[in-house]
Amino acid sequence: MKDRIVADLLAAHADRLVEGQAGPAAFPDASAEQLASVEMLMQLAERTQRTLAPVQPSPTFVHQLGRQLIVTTSASRKAVTWRARNAILVIAAALGSAVSVASAVGIVIYVIRHRGRVRPGRAVSGSVAR
Repeated sequence: MKDRIVADLLAAHADRLVEGQAGPAAFPDASAEQLASVEMLMQLAERTQRTLAPVQPSPTFVHQLGRQLIVTTSASRKAVTWRARNAILVIAAALGSAVSVASAVGIVIYVIRHRGRVRPGRAVSGSVAR
């Protein structure tokens, strides 16, 4: 619970800094101990914000970054598609092999079970049909 309150304190302070307000946010659930534990972090955040100037990237950089992201995304999609195709091929080959082995075992079992049986309508060798 204490960690959650500290995290909420820091998040509220960061929100105030983004809005251009300084100083700690009013947080009624926080104890004096919790406020003291994050005071140094809040002061550091305020000093950092005062020191740093906002930066706007150039349109050329934004355009190049966009193109790089598109190329990278496209390449990764192709790699994933290729890996998926290979996986499907391996799975299909394994299933085909399993079916072949099962068929061979079935044929062997069938032959063993029906080896000595005589089929009706056929003459047995050595007997005379009348």
